[in-house]
Amino acid sequence: MEIQELFLKHYGKFENHRIPLKTGINIIYGGNETGKTTIHSFIRAMFFGLNRARGRAAHTDEYQVRQPWETPGAFLGSMRIQENGAVYRIDRCFDRSTKPLTVTREGVMPGYGMYEMEEESVEYAQPERVLGELLGQMSEAAFVNTVFVPQAKAETDEALAMELRRFMVNSDSTLDGQIDVTAALQGLRKKKKQFEQKKKKEDERMEEAIEKKQAQAELIRSEMELLQRQKGISAYDMRRPLQEREGQQPERATHLKWILEGLLLLAGILAFACAFFLTDWKIRVFLGVFGAVFLALIYPVHLLMGAQVDEEEEPEPDWGDERGRYLQEEIQGREEQYQRLQDELEELYHSHVRLDGTDTEIAALTMAIDRICELSSGIYAKSGGLLNRRASEILRELTGGAYDRIVLDETAEIRIHTPQRVLGLHQVSGGTLQQIYFALRMASGELLSEGRVLPIVLDETFAMYDDVRLEAALRWLKKSGRQVILFTCQKREREILERIS
Repeated sequence: MEIQELFLKHYGKFENHRIPLKTGINIIYGGNETGKTTIHSFIRAMFFGLNRARGRAAHTDEYQVRQPWETPGAFLGSMRIQENGAVYRIDRCFDRSTKPLTVTREGVMPGYGMYEMEEESVEYAQPERVLGELLGQMSEAAFVNTVFVPQAKAETDEALAMELRRFMVNSDSTLDGQIDVTAALQGLRKKKKQFEQKKKKEDERMEEAIEKKQAQAELIRSEMELLQRQKGISAYDMRRPLQEREGQQPERATHLKWILEGLLLLAGILAFACAFFLTDWKIRVFLGVFGAVFLALIYPVHLLMGAQVDEEEEPEPDWGDERGRYLQEEIQGREEQYQRLQDELEELYHSHVRLDGTDTEIAALTMAIDRICELSSGIYAKSGGLLNRRASEILRELTGGAYDRIVLDETAEIRIHTPQRVLGLHQVSGGTLQQIYFALRMASGELLSEGRVLPIVLDETFAMYDDVRLEAALRWLKKSGRQVILFTCQKREREILERIS
């Protein structure tokens, strides 16, 4: 494929701007802020469109950055390409119109096959499918990691490893070519993530319920302790007055007995003395009668006092029984509530462990993912040799034989072989690192385009190269015979090309 013309009708700073391109190396020179990166972005947008980001990223995504300066409502452009002599025009409207993409076959270039320019153009009903075929079914992720090199981004990312794994596994003769292993892995990982999110929500819900029950149980336990203390204090308060009265009763009884015994003794002495010393019998008779009457009166009083003491010794009614019964009933009620909460907590713990088989689903999905990765790694080991050989050939030319072998494994780990030892990326210079990524990009592009020869689009890719490395890269590009579109702010690329031509 070759790009014949770019037409930036309304794109960024450009209005109705046409750029004709030729076979071979095209150098688009310009200083800073002249729009080189905008044109570079336009090529990608014409092939794959402009997808809008979401949230805060939407303010700085390509769609927003490339909005037309003069006419924001008219966001469109076109590109004319040729593939095997057939000329196609790609038209895109980026503002989400009713017909954002059209692909039209305009005819055949003279000298290609048996066809001449067609009198009527043909607009395809399925433009996305036709464009995909022209690109060799290369995805946008593969495109930007291979033949389309953004400014200051020679290195590849994880997306390239995924694309290479997909291609190699799907191209293996032991598998159905229609099986997209990368898509299968993505589907399994998506489903696993859904189950993990479900489990996380269930865990959070269970933990919240358990914490709530534990707090309720702790509150009831505290209430039980408080009621127990109140019951103990009430019983003590009711016993104390009774104990005090019981302590006073023996003392009062003893005191009364002493008084009565003293009176009886005094009466007896008085009666005896009068009877003994007095001679008048009338007086003696009177005193005898008086003593008898006194004794008759004192004895009942003595008995009455003893009865009162005995009555005081009898237990008084316990007016604290009613409060004690109330407190005991409250304590029993709290104990029953506490036991119910403990049972509910036990059930929650069991439910937390079960989780409706979610753990089993996650384990099964993990096993399936691991198995597919294991199989694809084995296939990658067989098919990856083609990529590594081609990348090594390119690197050997770029470095003049200083590095003769590069290995990219299924985990996207890169190792560089020299005649003396094997190196990691961190052990080589910045310039050599740029050459390694360039070689890997070019080799991967040849592999992923499925036989299509796509143009190479470079934006300031060689800015950090010294003159020796730059000349080696330009020689390789010229030798490849592919169309190259090189954006640069330096004049040395043109000067070197003129010299080596």
